[in-house]
Amino acid sequence: MTIDYSRKYFVLSITTLGSLMAAIDSTIVFLALPAMGHYFASSVSYLTWIVVAYIISATIFMIPSADIMRKIGKKQLYLAGFLIFAFSSLVIALSNSIFMAVVFRFVEGIGAGFLSAVGIPILLDAFPPQERGRAVGINSISWAIGTLIGPVLGGYLVLYDWRYVFLINVPIGIIAAVLGMVRIPNYQRENAAKYDPIPLIGLIAFLIPLTIGISFINVYFLMAPAVLFPFFLMSQRRNPIIPSVLLRNRNYVRVSISSTLQALSFFGVLYALSLYLQITKGMSSLSASLYLFTYPLASMIANPVSGFIFDRTGKGAQLLVIGLVMQAFGIFMVAYTMTLIPVYLFVAGFGGSLFWAPSTTMVVDAAGPKFRGIANSSLFTLRNMSLILGISVFPLFVSAFSHVKSSSIIITAFGSNLTASTSYYLMAVSILSILAMIPIMGFLRSRNDESALKAENPT
Repeated sequence: MTIDYSRKYFVLSITTLGSLMAAIDSTIVFLALPAMGHYFASSVSYLTWIVVAYIISATIFMIPSADIMRKIGKKQLYLAGFLIFAFSSLVIALSNSIFMAVVFRFVEGIGAGFLSAVGIPILLDAFPPQERGRAVGINSISWAIGTLIGPVLGGYLVLYDWRYVFLINVPIGIIAAVLGMVRIPNYQRENAAKYDPIPLIGLIAFLIPLTIGISFINVYFLMAPAVLFPFFLMSQRRNPIIPSVLLRNRNYVRVSISSTLQALSFFGVLYALSLYLQITKGMSSLSASLYLFTYPLASMIANPVSGFIFDRTGKGAQLLVIGLVMQAFGIFMVAYTMTLIPVYLFVAGFGGSLFWAPSTTMVVDAAGPKFRGIANSSLFTLRNMSLILGISVFPLFVSAFSHVKSSSIIITAFGSNLTASTSYYLMAVSILSILAMIPIMGFLRSRNDESALKAENPT
């Protein structure tokens, strides 16, 4: 059977646009939060959920995407992702309450989850095997560019109106859906086995009450995941996020634990500082975005550097330790001094990204060829869950160090003092970077023991 690759560059442009849109939206909203809080007279806890709701749904709806894709088709699910994304963005911009905005941020995340899950399979089908690496590489650059320009674009748009942060998605999503309908080939549907929704329901039932309870400091919501924990465990036994065979692999577990702690530390920094700079320091959204720009800029520089060094030296664990030291130092110095923020953010961002590429490769390699796909998706899920929890706990620090409940802090004007809460939050996450070194030390020790054993018994 001859496969038609004539549309490959059209498919590449559409899937790259989808990745770019999802990447921008993961960071663009940070600079809009104070303006949204002012407009809705909203609390810090609800503003946190503007971010968290999107990440939760984008993460959990990637899990059933493969089964849905086989049932309704890759093209159909991908186009649905664009339309869901565009429609929900429009509703958020027109929202008359913070609750409505949070609900449709969750819906927007569903669209992003579908786009992320289906984009790469469609791209791989469009290119011949010898060109797929280059195609995926070009597509992956869009994520780096999206996270880099997201804060600056958000800061600029908020100068006019926070709604533009969401309205910009509407024409892009519609144009991409129309182009995709015309240019993406129709793929033959596969015979999918009956989908088991219990694992997904278990994850939702456990994760959502947990994060609500943390963000709003609500005992009843915190009790719910404790009560539901047996159901969550049962659901994971049926179709676990991480197969038991991987949990018995010590090196896989060590690097995964370190990656989870690193993600907890790395991703909440921009969120906390975007609120602090605008609310406490009185910066405009654009000025704050330029202040924070060095963090994603350092990541964009460090990612290819870390990959090159790792490929040339093979010293992955050593790179991880260096990256964690830089990340911890940069974040701690921001927390301790609350000055020279762009400089220290560059150090932290560079260190975090030195960690990123080698850790991903080491997790996948530790799992072995048979489980590489599962290991990669599991790591993505763990990192996103870390991002969710890392951002969700910030209101706890606001409540503890601003001497009022975070759920009652109304962002009606600039000037609220978030200095202490931001500083202590950043100190806490910098400590997580230090703790992330412990499993890496165990990894290094096990590798040294293996090398010594081989030296003693070369046969």
